[in-house]
Amino acid sequence: MDRKYVLAFDCGTTAVKAVVIDFDGTVICDAKADYPLIQLHPGWAEQDPEILWAAICATSIAVVGKAGIDGNQVIGLVFAAPWKNIIPISADGQVLRNSIIWMDARASDQAARLNDAAGSFVGTGQEYWPRLMWVKEQEPEIWTKAKKILGLNSFFKWKATGQIATEPSDDFIHAHNPAIQAYYDKVLQAAGLEKDLEKFPPMKLSTDEVGKLTDRAASQMGLIAGIPVFGGFGDLPAITIGTGCCQDDMVHIYFGTSSWLVDILRERKENYAPQYFTFDPTHEGGLFALQTGCLAYDWAVEQFYHAERQFLGDRIFAYVDQDLKEIPAGSENLIATHWLNGELPPLSKNAKAVFFNVTSNHDRRHMVHAIMESICYTHRRYLDQYEQTNGKKLSSIRVVGGGAVSDLWMQMLADVLQITVEVPESPRYTGAMGAYYCAMVGLGNIRDYNAIHDAVHIEKTFAPRQENAEIYNKLYPIYLKLHPALRDLYGQINGVY
Repeated sequence: MDRKYVLAFDCGTTAVKAVVIDFDGTVICDAKADYPLIQLHPGWAEQDPEILWAAICATSIAVVGKAGIDGNQVIGLVFAAPWKNIIPISADGQVLRNSIIWMDARASDQAARLNDAAGSFVGTGQEYWPRLMWVKEQEPEIWTKAKKILGLNSFFKWKATGQIATEPSDDFIHAHNPAIQAYYDKVLQAAGLEKDLEKFPPMKLSTDEVGKLTDRAASQMGLIAGIPVFGGFGDLPAITIGTGCCQDDMVHIYFGTSSWLVDILRERKENYAPQYFTFDPTHEGGLFALQTGCLAYDWAVEQFYHAERQFLGDRIFAYVDQDLKEIPAGSENLIATHWLNGELPPLSKNAKAVFFNVTSNHDRRHMVHAIMESICYTHRRYLDQYEQTNGKKLSSIRVVGGGAVSDLWMQMLADVLQITVEVPESPRYTGAMGAYYCAMVGLGNIRDYNAIHDAVHIEKTFAPRQENAEIYNKLYPIYLKLHPALRDLYGQINGVY
C-alpha cells in the first residue's frame, strides 16, 4: 500500500520551507525558496503576496519531486505563516496592493490617535489596527474596493481552496474568550473600524478542514485536486506545537529571522508580556519578541565574513562557529545590540544597532560574537520578567529555529541565562512539525496536542558553565542601560516613530 504524507509549508518573513513528513512524523525532505522584502521608506515593510504564492508552488513541486512521491500520496496540507499581514482583495479576486507585513511601522500617527481614543496603550505604529487605519485613511479607493482583508495564512488557503477563512492566532476581530472579544470590540470602535467588520474573514479552528485543493491550485503545486487543506496557523503557534511546549505554563525560545520567548497561559496578564497571541480557544501565548534575531547574526556574518561566505555558501556558519571558539565570554567587554530594524517596548522602533566599547584589541570575531550575545541578553531580560511575574525559576528551556543548530550559540545562551538549554531533534523543522501535528489532529490520527511534549526528542543539552556567570552578570546590566542612555539620541537622528 502506498505510504501517505503530510505536506507542511513553514513560511518565514523572507523564505518558505516546504516539508514532506510521513505518518510516523519522520521528515522525508524539504525544499526552500526565498522572497524579497520591499522597504519603500524607513519603517515600511511590504511583500507581493503573489510572489509568495509562487514560492509556495515552486517549493511544492520541488519537494514532491525530491521525495519521489506521487501527488495522491499527500493526504493533508497545512500552511504556517507570519501573522498580522494586511492583504486586501477585491470581489473579483484581485490583490489590490502589496501586503503590509507584521514588521511595518508606518502607522505611528494612527497609533497615537488610537491609543488616545481607546484610553489605554493599544500599540505602536507597527500594531495591526493602526495599519488598518492607515490603509483606510491613506488609500481610500483600495479600502472601498476591498471585499476581504486577509492575513498571509488566509491568503494561502484562499489560493489553495478558493475558501476564505482565518484561524485563531491571526484573527484580531473575533475571539473565543469573551474578555478578549470585549477588548477587540473596544479597539475596533476606537479605530473607527466597527462598520468594516464584513471585510474580515470568518474564523475556523487550526485543525478544521477549510476546503479541498482546487484543480487550478493542484496544477500550480504539482499535486492532485481534492487534498484537504487544514486551517493552520501563524508561525508562533506552529513553532510552539513543534517544540511540544503547548500546555499550561510551558515556555520555549525560538531563534529565527526574528526571535521570541513564549509562555503558554490560560488568561492574558496585565503588565506582563509585550504582546499576546491566541494559541487555541482555551490558551493564550505570552509573546516576548525580538524583531531582529538571527537576521542580525546573518547581517554580521555577511559584513565581516563576506569573502568566505562567497566561497563557502551555507557552510559559512560552521566556519564562523569554529572561528569564534577562542573568543571568551563577554567578547572582551564588547557589547553589541541587535536592533537593526528597531524593537518593541520596552525598547523602541527607532533604535538601531551599536557596538559599545570597541578597542584596537577587538577584531571581526568579537563583533559577531557580541551580536550573538546581545540576542541572549534580550532573552535573559524576558526570562527575568517571566520568573518575577510567575514566582518560579526554570531549570531548563527548549530552544528551536535555525540559530539552535549552532552549538556555540546554544552554549552561550545557557551561560547567559544560567539554565540548561535543550535543543530538540531537527530544530530547523519545528514550524513544519507543528503544522504536521495540526494536520494529524485534523485527520483524526492524533486526539489533541497534549501528548506532543513527551514525543519531541531532545537531541542536545547544554548545561550552564558557572565560570562564565560572573562576566555575564557584569555585562548584562550594562546592556540593559544602553537603550535608556541612547533613547533621546535615537529620536534626534531617526525621528520618533
